[in-house]
Amino acid sequence: MKQVTPPTTARVSRQAWKVLGATALTNFVVGLDLSITNVAVPDIGREFISASTADTSWVLTFYMVTFAGFLVVAGRWADRFGRLRMLNIGITCFVVGAGLAAAAPSLPILIVMRGLQGVGAAMMAPASLGLAVAAWPIERRGTAVAVWSSTLALSTAVGPVVGGLLIEYGSWRWAYALNVPVAIVALVWGIAVLTESVRQPEAGTPDLVGAALLGGATGGLALAIVQGQEWGWASPAVLGLLVMCAASIVAVARRSARHPAPIVPRALLAVSSFRIAFTSLFLFGLGFFASLLAMVLYFTEIAGYSTVTVGVAIVTLPVTALISANVSGPLADRFGYRAVVIPGLLLFTLGALWLCVRAGPDPHYLFDVLPALLLLGAGIGAGPAILNGAAVSEVNPAHFSVAGAVAQTARQLAGAIGVAILVAILSTSASGEPTISTFRWAFAYLGSAAALASLVATRLPARPSSG
Repeated sequence: MKQVTPPTTARVSRQAWKVLGATALTNFVVGLDLSITNVAVPDIGREFISASTADTSWVLTFYMVTFAGFLVVAGRWADRFGRLRMLNIGITCFVVGAGLAAAAPSLPILIVMRGLQGVGAAMMAPASLGLAVAAWPIERRGTAVAVWSSTLALSTAVGPVVGGLLIEYGSWRWAYALNVPVAIVALVWGIAVLTESVRQPEAGTPDLVGAALLGGATGGLALAIVQGQEWGWASPAVLGLLVMCAASIVAVARRSARHPAPIVPRALLAVSSFRIAFTSLFLFGLGFFASLLAMVLYFTEIAGYSTVTVGVAIVTLPVTALISANVSGPLADRFGYRAVVIPGLLLFTLGALWLCVRAGPDPHYLFDVLPALLLLGAGIGAGPAILNGAAVSEVNPAHFSVAGAVAQTARQLAGAIGVAILVAILSTSASGEPTISTFRWAFAYLGSAAALASLVATRLPARPSSG
């Protein structure tokens, strides 16, 4: 007879909840910035009138590239030199980048400042997750990670509405300026509540060259995908970028086999649950990060919505994700990660397929779009949030920050590539502008990525080890 694992009764201290609240706010800051940027992209393009959709997409893509390229380095530094120290440096860097982005006089400068914000976010994310997870008992970490991750969904719900209002009645610059006071509040709260982690000198000096190669490969691949239609897929520039990407990946693999502190630690790769969650996160990230931008562009380019209306129209997606994430955490603690992740990813797939069938040039929001947003949101809440928990569930506590960093690197790398693929699909029409036909192909792409992620997730263990 199959033994049923009883629900966990491990007690969570008040201090653990305080730590979770302070670290979750930093995640909220990162998510707020990203969600506002998705809404701001059309208005940024209108201000810099010579820029194409592909050009303005780099406001998102370059942020993700720098975020991903520096995540593992920052995670290892957090384990080695102190997670609180790395968190505070990251918030400061993020604030400076946001302020300069708000004042950027040109698109190239804005893109560079977004890269600076990406570096700051890369320092914040693994350090805050490491502090949060270490404060909770192992049996309850599914809940902790889900709550921490759910703030990303909350910020994604707040961002489009607040950002839409700021952009509609002010400017996209106001939207970036909003990040500054919110991030400062997170910094002050963290100083008051958080304590420094035990330093782990054995974490080693991170492979900076490997990190640079990984970031360069991702950026080069994204550039090749975005510009492939315009430059020609067989052009020397595109082929050269693809060759460079392949060579960089080979170099990263070789360095990872020899370097004492590789970009992806070998000890993590030895953990089966980590490898599977990492792969599933990457595949889902190809569609997850592109989904919000796809909806924003669909509403503005096809449905003709205003910026404020777009913010209100898409808020259902992140609100549903927030609810789903908070329900999914306790369910994952009780029934295991696999039992929650797979249905979640399939819900996302169904939402994308709904849009393929129902989304048209004059959509009825209640019947054609809202059901899809509900399905997508439910999938997002039960997908990456729980996969993050699965990734760190069986990892040595000394490596929590770097493990979280590697898992998030998978998502951010996939996000940069996924946004590039989305832009490339939307540019395949004869005019080079998005059409309802190209959007249907884009929605099919989002669903395919989630379906592949769910297939990989079938290999997750039924429950994490408690040892």
